[in-house]
Amino acid sequence: MSAGIVRRIDELGRIVIPKELRRTMRLKEGDEMEIAADGDAITLRKYSGFESVLAAAKAVSRLLAEALDADVLFVNPEGVSVAEGKNKKKYAGATLSDDFQNTVRARKQAILHGEQLRGLLVGREIDATYVVLEPVVVGGDLVGAAALLLSTLPSDIARAYLHFCAELIEAALT
Repeated sequence: MSAGIVRRIDELGRIVIPKELRRTMRLKEGDEMEIAADGDAITLRKYSGFESVLAAAKAVSRLLAEALDADVLFVNPEGVSVAEGKNKKKYAGATLSDDFQNTVRARKQAILHGEQLRGLLVGREIDATYVVLEPVVVGGDLVGAAALLLSTLPSDIARAYLHFCAELIEAALT
């Protein structure tokens, strides 16, 4: 069994995660980590707030996808947590590009189109003309965003539905 990288615990109980691992795992300052103990082993993994409400997020996104005949995604700041609609298999588990991560981290409603859609997901193309983004923020902390992928300009009703779905998930997380 390999020892891996060895680090000392400081007087405050902190351990530095090596830069190479942070880069490989796309960990950034401010990212939340889930810590679990199993016997004499400690496991760290990136935490996604959607995990605790995954069933609700799937149900909400499925209903919205059916109502609007569109693809619906719930994304955490790094990747797609939930995908529903005709192309759900294409988007499931996709990693967000750095530009898309920055857009999500901006915590603002957005409508992306044209060149803004190029390279949003690493290694995958978006099958839409417009992407409507609605942030999901709980207690001041960014959980991610709800995204609606449309072939036509989003109507006010479609945007209102997406906003309502994001608020439902926010309420489930509080």
